[in-house]
Amino acid sequence: MFIIIVFLIIIFTPIFGELYGVIVNRPMSAGFWGPDPKLFSGFLMAYVFFIPLVLTIFGGKNKYWIIMALVAVELLFFFGAWEAVIIDFVAALIGWLLGEGILLVYKKLASAKNIKPSVKIKSVKK
Repeated sequence: MFIIIVFLIIIFTPIFGELYGVIVNRPMSAGFWGPDPKLFSGFLMAYVFFIPLVLTIFGGKNKYWIIMALVAVELLFFFGAWEAVIIDFVAALIGWLLGEGILLVYKKLASAKNIKPSVKIKSVKK
């Protein structure tokens, strides 16, 4: 699972960097992060998007504690930069909702075919 997350983050870092640049819509300084500051911002944005997405789909019993811990560590990078915290929080929320949606579709398809799902999903009590 860790290799899947790292692979997705590396592949999608430039895309998330460009998206971050479009959202912020102002010049960004490179500082000591290299020639392109969008790559660093894109890496962090891809991190907070794919961690909840992959862990929600494939995670085990304590997946939500792990998601909160890993996203909180990343958000500490931007302590005081509220714009970046909000953007990354929204990216994490979208990743989590997308993962929950994929699990819901998987559960519906598995129940329609009478297949026992391989992913354990806790049902919500009404």
